[in-house]
Amino acid sequence: RLRARYYMKWLFDQLEGPVWVEGWEKRDDCTVVEIPGDCVGYITGNRRATLGSMEEEWGTLMFFMNKHEDKGRGRGGPEKLAIFGPERARKGTELKVMSGVETKSPGHF
Repeated sequence: RLRARYYMKWLFDQLEGPVWVEGWEKRDDCTVVEIPGDCVGYITGNRRATLGSMEEEWGTLMFFMNKHEDKGRGRGGPEKLAIFGPERARKGTELKVMSGVETKSPGHF
């Protein structure tokens, strides 16, 4: 129940600007994948369609984490994709994301 509250907060916080999850490294419900800048749009998809379909398929919540001070900086660098949910679902999502990155940028992983 507490996790659901956090998930909803982060979801709505995205409407206001960048979201960063403090202490994500210590959470047991979070996996972070670093996505190359040239693959971010491909992984996100048109109007977030690709991320949404993976979330639906695996039962996870995903968003790109950015610190507030990173807002407005030049694009192109890698971005952190946070994946939340049960371990098996996160692992499946992570592999699918990595496969997408490999499709767009062969040899990255």
